[in-house]
Amino acid sequence: MRPEPAGRDGPPVASIAPAPTERDTCEGGAKLTVKLLGATAEVGVNGGARLSLPARGEDGTTYTNGRQTLHILAGKVSYAVGSMAAEACTPG
Repeated sequence: MRPEPAGRDGPPVASIAPAPTERDTCEGGAKLTVKLLGATAEVGVNGGARLSLPARGEDGTTYTNGRQTLHILAGKVSYAVGSMAAEACTPG
């Protein structure tokens, strides 16, 4: 997305727009809302309160608080709770 040029009324629109929220459904039926905020990801599960998961590792594709883990690689999302196997999630 390219920012619109600044007009008389203020800065480019993209500079003040909130980060987009993605909605995904995981294999086990969990519904996620995910908002990437650089060093953290805000994740809501099944309409519950959003959790802030800090990024881990150099590549910035794994977000975890030690219990919930969100992994994003090449646009593919997976989610795990605790020691359970990660579930693939798809948009929708």
